[in-house]
Amino acid sequence: MTPVEFDLEMPPAVEGSFHRADITFYGIDHGGPSFRVHVFFNAPGATVETPRTPDEGYVGSFSVFGHGDCFGDEGHCDVRDPVTAFDRRPPHQLVPTTRVLVATEAVHQYTAAGHRSVHVTAITEVRPSALADADSAVGELSVNQVALHTYS
Repeated sequence: MTPVEFDLEMPPAVEGSFHRADITFYGIDHGGPSFRVHVFFNAPGATVETPRTPDEGYVGSFSVFGHGDCFGDEGHCDVRDPVTAFDRRPPHQLVPTTRVLVATEAVHQYTAAGHRSVHVTAITEVRPSALADADSAVGELSVNQVALHTYS
């Protein structure tokens, strides 16, 4: 799997400036198989086999329940917008999803060490099954935006 890599600006290193930090992944495509995303700080060479310890830069993980292949008729899995402003139907099941990774300890550690930004590596792991092959199921995490949120 190809990792997704990006840089995040860290909050100021003021003692007690925040009590929680979240990394929010917006617009995740979940049209394929279910998968888990492992997140590392300052570990650009990280892989699925990299030890998941703070010493290796491991921050945590989150899971996405995938929709799987579309078995419906033509157009069944095409994401549709509401027909009008008064459309009360629930959103289409394939509307991109959002996941939040609580990263408080890691952000505290990196800000205390004086880091003003951090390089993030997100690695997708697909558990092989009858419907998903780890090598071909997901090429990489497809996400629209990532943000770091801190709470005072």
